[in-house]
Amino acid sequence: MGRLEGKNVLITGAAHGIGRATLELFAREGARLVACDLDREGLEAASQATGAIPVAMDVADPASVERGFAEALKALGRLDGVVHYAGITRDNFHWKMPLEDWELVLKVNLTGSFLVAKAASEAMRERNPGSIVLTASRVYLGNLGQANYSASKAGVVGLTRTLALELGRYGIRVNALAPGFIETRMTEKVPEKVREKAIAATPLGRTGKPLEVAYAALFLVSDESSFITGQVLFVDGGRTIGAAPA
Repeated sequence: MGRLEGKNVLITGAAHGIGRATLELFAREGARLVACDLDREGLEAASQATGAIPVAMDVADPASVERGFAEALKALGRLDGVVHYAGITRDNFHWKMPLEDWELVLKVNLTGSFLVAKAASEAMRERNPGSIVLTASRVYLGNLGQANYSASKAGVVGLTRTLALELGRYGIRVNALAPGFIETRMTEKVPEKVREKAIAATPLGRTGKPLEVAYAALFLVSDESSFITGQVLFVDGGRTIGAAPA
């Protein structure tokens, strides 16, 4: 019997990378799935490979999020878990960063997390307990050239902790993943010197794989983590050792 047998789960950013790996893992573990993404072609491929229900969703658009969750509830009847990965980067030193890039990253990463978490809460609150997993990043502790991304992910940590306080009475758990350097389409663009520096700063001496983050999400959605809420789980090969998380 799978670890998610009988659970209905919605995953954003499901077409590629960590989201796709999570979708595939959750399917193997018995979950009924709704896959959400803006990339319709990638979403269709991911859904066909896993049996998930594809739902196009722009997490930064309140109407799109509302429609997406309505479709998910219509198809599945209820949601036991929501895993939110969708996010973007627009890197630059802050003095070179256009205001549009600052605002866009905050809108997608932080406001998007709020909109998805709010919709997840509305789907579960007063109906059934569940687990919401948001995505922060080890970068919330600070990183050169990522003022917007770092600020957005620090906001996700604060959001996670606050929602855990507000939703605990309903049996809804809220936690966040904080991946380190994971091999995805987003990190493919990172210059080789930056990659080498990241690996050198990681005690395990390598980059991470999407499936390694997916297994952390599996734990947080499963009943195995039933007394865990308001936490940030680092999946970073030990890179944050010596840096005190807030």
